[in-house]
Amino acid sequence: MLIDAGTNPKVFPENMENLREEFWRERRRYVSGQRHSGTRGGGGDHPSNMVVFGGLYALLDSDDELDQPLAPEKPIVPPTVAFLTPRPWTSLYNLRVRAPVDAKHKRLSLIQRVVPHELMVEIFKRAAPADVSRAACACRPWRLLTQDEHIWEKACLDAWEYREHVETTHAIARDRFRGSYRRMFFARPRLRTEGLYVSRNTYIKPGITDWENVKPVHLVCYYRYFRFFNNGEFMSKTSPERLSKVFKLFKTKYAAARDDGVYHGGYSLQFEGDDSRLHLECTPRHRNDDTHTTLHMWLRLRGTHPGASNRLDFVKLASVDGAGGVDESPVPFPTLAQWEEVDDPGLAYRRSCGINIKRYNGTLPVRDFNRGLNTLVFVPWEHAADHVLNNSAEEMDFFVTG
Repeated sequence: MLIDAGTNPKVFPENMENLREEFWRERRRYVSGQRHSGTRGGGGDHPSNMVVFGGLYALLDSDDELDQPLAPEKPIVPPTVAFLTPRPWTSLYNLRVRAPVDAKHKRLSLIQRVVPHELMVEIFKRAAPADVSRAACACRPWRLLTQDEHIWEKACLDAWEYREHVETTHAIARDRFRGSYRRMFFARPRLRTEGLYVSRNTYIKPGITDWENVKPVHLVCYYRYFRFFNNGEFMSKTSPERLSKVFKLFKTKYAAARDDGVYHGGYSLQFEGDDSRLHLECTPRHRNDDTHTTLHMWLRLRGTHPGASNRLDFVKLASVDGAGGVDESPVPFPTLAQWEEVDDPGLAYRRSCGINIKRYNGTLPVRDFNRGLNTLVFVPWEHAADHVLNNSAEEMDFFVTG
């Protein structure tokens, strides 16, 4: 009996002879292959008494009929002819049809057809790493092109140019990252220079009682801005103005030098070989009485995802007074316990709410600051005008950095 896959069994006497001869031929070939391979029955995609040809399944009750002599070969009738309903698509079974592809008319953009790959690599080497990552999301050819090691070697040398020698950078890539500069760029912490690190600080201040307001309170909001350079310099400012009004001031050193509220200084690594722990020292501000004050900050660099380096956690902020001809007081470096305390998830919340805040004493030569130590968030230049940090206190009373 011939059974059509997926339909009810039907018998067609007029074509039974041709189909039966074709069945026995395929059946003998199948069993002969099984005997030569040393197996009988199992091991295939179908049972031992089933043969598939032309989309039809033929079943046998026993294997005794295999000894019947073969009839002379006749032209094989396609299975579709044996059915009342024509099925032309069965002629495409087991055939790999490929669409014609013309190399001259591939779907490539104009820049991909005009600019060769070698020139595109040189363009990506001179672009910012964030722009290279965005270009990798455009299409598959650019994704493969942006994985060129020469692009990331240039980015790594620029990121750590003033912090270490070129030979040291090559040695770190070879020993710690198996010679992959792209892996080193995404796994090793680095200070980003194509934007600002911003922290939003708020606290509640009691107001003055009058005839209309009884026990009023004020929500005070101010910001800390930091911009870093690859040569070891940085600029900082504390201001109540929003990010959209301040970021233009930090784009050039000339504009920042005209603002008296901008601090300049240098940064270095707190521990040799640890790129995540930074020590910032501002240039001393001299007064008319020949005294000066130096501001010291200790920050921990981290990222929310690989290669981000978009968070700076405050560990300690202190100021040291000094006078001409008199040695300054010793710098109060943070202890190891204070470095480890930064990993506490509740520390940022306690700082923002003013819990465990010590009373400030301005008469001491060395003063520790306990307010305004929220985590700094990196904001690129292109997102500074419309970033969420520009929201007012009425729209956002508290900002969770993450």
